[in-house]
Formats: sequence, structure tokens, C-alpha cells
Amino acid sequence: MMHAGFGIWELTPPLGVELAGYGYYLNRRALSVRDPLYARAVLLETDDVRSLVISCDLLGLSKAVCAEVFRHAEALGIPAERVMIVSIHTHTSPAIKYHEGCGFVDGAYAARVGGLICRAADEAAADLAEVTALHQAFSPFEGDHIYNRTVADGPVDRFVRGFTLTRCGKAPICLINAACHGVFLRRSTAVSADFAGEINRLMEEQGVRSIYLNGLCGDIDPCKPSEARLNEFARIVVNAFTERSRPLPLSLEAGSLPFALKLTSVTEKEIRGAAKRAVETAGGAEKPAARVALAWEKEMLARLDQLQDTEEITCKYLLLGGVLVVAFPFEGYTRIGQEIRDITGRQDSLVLGCSEELLGYLPTRDDIARGAYAALESNFLYKRLPVVPGEAERLGRETGRMLKKILP
Repeated sequence: MMHAGFGIWELTPPLGVELAGYGYYLNRRALSVRDPLYARAVLLETDDVRSLVISCDLLGLSKAVCAEVFRHAEALGIPAERVMIVSIHTHTSPAIKYHEGCGFVDGAYAARVGGLICRAADEAAADLAEVTALHQAFSPFEGDHIYNRTVADGPVDRFVRGFTLTRCGKAPICLINAACHGVFLRRSTAVSADFAGEINRLMEEQGVRSIYLNGLCGDIDPCKPSEARLNEFARIVVNAFTERSRPLPLSLEAGSLPFALKLTSVTEKEIRGAAKRAVETAGGAEKPAARVALAWEKEMLARLDQLQDTEEITCKYLLLGGVLVVAFPFEGYTRIGQEIRDITGRQDSLVLGCSEELLGYLPTRDDIARGAYAALESNFLYKRLPVVPGEAERLGRETGRMLKKILP
């Protein structure tokens, strides 16, 4: 027997907070609210397993916020390894963790976010009802609304995936997944969940409880972004999701997988050299991109003795009806998902990005060779060391092999 509950709690910040992303030192303050931000939670339970899936209408989360949610989940009988927290990566929300130049953190608001997410989890626990049927959605979609921004004709995941849980006496719950950067609204000063909020709104119009789970969006952007295109894309995703479905068994597994990420070893000379080149490229130390690089240089030099060439991360996974859901703490690239789906032989797998504390981009080897934004400059704003070339591909391969052993 399976039970499921849905919870939602508002995360909308006060007006005046700075919105995150889409350029450096913009002082882009929230002047209005286009649509509220929410934390949405789905609690899943069988006789053997209790798991929690949470999606937040934010750019990303901090380690402190996630730790607060994990502690609260423990009180609900859910260990941290069975709690999957992701963000939709909207760029019209406040920053929870500071990324240099990309929206200063409002301390009072950020301190409240963990508690608000916990309220959504509590609502989900109070909403538990027996699941009478579980169906899978897995459909292609058409249109020119998204593209690979890193390379011409690069891979684009044009599938909508997800689940519908029919419940006894309560509204169905839908988990919906596609992949795109949350920047349809560009440098808007209105708080918004971008296209993900519209997807949830359209689904809720149909009488279901909806949670959107964003895929690997690091290399996927909207094409010709606008509010009208946002609405069109959301409608396409919803139509694809509801187009066809197939029944699944009422089964549940959840856990976490370890991975040791290899980072580039650097010397003081290399740090200073990278910052100097960034300043020259930007056209002077006063330029925004140069300020970001110089802030990175200062922090890296201060931490030089503590810098490591490996970083231990965990990737959460869920098997719902035998269908895989796995989440990574990066703005990951489409190819990572391709690796996992090819190795496991399951093209219907949901591969999510921006989970837990957002660690930045995870670019592919070819993107690093081009010296593109995600490969170098993004490390400055996230105050991180670049990954060793090939780590994105290795993460996909090794995770795929581990998951293949778990899959039924």
C-alpha cells in the first residue's frame, strides 16, 4: 500500500529585496509580484519507505537552509538520504546563498526560508491519503521555445516526464519535469516563478496538486524569451504531460549516492593569473565582470592552504513505480542526463539539477575546452575552483552504473 500527501507554503519575499542572477551588480530590486513563490512538497510512503520531495521557487538554496529542512524531516520519520530538495532556478527570486555580484542576500528573508519550507513538509504529512493508482507521463514536445546555448545544434532534452498519483478522497498529485533555465522574464523587477509557476498554475486549474521539478538546465535557455513565450512553453509542457500515460506499480525506493568530484589544483600564481586575465578581458578592474574575478581571487588566496582537489557530494535518487528520479547539486548539462539514460536503458528517467546547496555549473569537456562562461567565469561568482575536464561525463557514467544496479 502507498500513501501520498501534498503540501505548499508561500516563499514570496518582501518588496525591495534584490533579485538573483542575470548580470552582475544590477541592484535589481523587487518592485512587484507577478506570481507568488512557493515551496511544494510531496511526501511518499509505503510499508517500508518514507520519502520527501520538495521543489522551491528559488534560484538555489544554501547548506544552512537544507540542514534545517533535513532536521525537520527527521522528526517526520524521514532520514536525510530520503529527502530530495530541488530549486526551479528562477532568476526572478531572491538569492539565498550569495553568488558574487548576482544579488545580495537579504539576511532576514533567508533566515526564514528554511522554516517556510518545513511548513510545506508539515502540510504534506497532514495531507496523506491512500494512492489508488500511479501513472507515468513520458512524451516528446515540439516548438522552438528552448535551445542549447553553449553550442550550436547541441543536445536538447525535448521530453516531458513525470507522475500522477491518484488518491482516495483527495485531489491527484502530479510531479512534472522538463528542462530550461528560468529566464523567460529576463531582467524583470517582478517576483516570479517564471515558466515553472505557470506550469503549476495550469495544472492546478485542472484540479490537481502540482509540483514542477526542473531538469538539467545549465546549457538550456529559452529562445526569444518573453512573457508570451513563457505562457506558450508552459502550455506545451502541460499538454505533453497530459497527452498520454501508462500505469505503474505502487512501489517506492529512495536513497543517496556518493561521488568524489575532482577539482583543478591551483597555485597562488595561477589564481593571480586567472584574475588578471579576467580583468584584461573585461576591460578594466572597475568593470562588473572584473570585480567578480577580483573577489574570487581574494577569497581563493585567503583559503589557499585549505583548498582541496576533491569535493565529496551526494546525489539523491528515488524509484517511484520503478521509474528513476535523480537530482544533482549543479546547473548540470544535458549530456549528463543522456549518459545516465543510455547506461540504465531508461529514457524515461527524470534527471534533475539545482538540488540542495547550489554548487554552480558542471560543464562538459568540450565546453571547458572552449573556455566558455560556465567553464571559467561562473566559478568566479560561485567562488569555486574549476572542475577537472571530463568530470561532468564521469558523473553521468558512474551515477548511471550505480543506478543500473538499483533499478528493477
